[in-house]
Amino acid sequence: MSHYVNYINMTKKQSEVAFQEYLDERGPALERLRDALSAHGQEPDALLDGSIESLVPLWRWIISNLTRPDAPGATDPASVPREVWPSWERYMYEEEKTLSLESLYLLDGLVSYLAAVVQDRAPLARWEIARHRIKRYAHNNHPCLVSGKGEIHNFLPGLPSAHAHGVLHGVRESPDDTIAKYARGLIDNLNRGDNPVEQEAGEDEPVVEVEDLGDDELRGRELEVSLREDIGHEHNRMVG
Repeated sequence: MSHYVNYINMTKKQSEVAFQEYLDERGPALERLRDALSAHGQEPDALLDGSIESLVPLWRWIISNLTRPDAPGATDPASVPREVWPSWERYMYEEEKTLSLESLYLLDGLVSYLAAVVQDRAPLARWEIARHRIKRYAHNNHPCLVSGKGEIHNFLPGLPSAHAHGVLHGVRESPDDTIAKYARGLIDNLNRGDNPVEQEAGEDEPVVEVEDLGDDELRGRELEVSLREDIGHEHNRMVG
């Protein structure tokens, strides 16, 4: 796409192109994660063993290696062509002010690995473009994992990205088992198809969080609002 537009505002054709782009990125993103692990002295084959439990040390490692765009040695996403961003980031944000490009790549690799772990245990899960009659529906046109009739849309980058932003802004902590718990909930619900169970959320996790993204010269003050994961998952048809 020569003109980048938010998923929600895409035409059907644009969403189809973005969907295929997202799928094509899964393999390379995972290989890039493996390379990053090796470069930092980790053993990719040992760490990425395909188990749900492996998501615990992986998430701990990713959180410890997140950097801001202005960190020494980090790459500001605004300084490079948007074509090199992970597509899900490109079509969600007009500008990334919190995460370095290297951090976005780590999250992109995590998404690929998370998808593989989940799909291995939820054989009926499939990728689809989320469609909804309400244009402003939160996941409209997003590439999502679904099962059954495809009415519950699971946009895998959403939770890791929200946690990464929250950690770097100092507004939340992200326990080591955050992604592992998310994976277990996804697997259970994808295997149940159209009869999902309610996911448990930590008692200390707020239902709604508001992140101050600062001032923009054109749009003024920007705020990002996020819902607790179980709320967004169980009621995602109404979130928009």
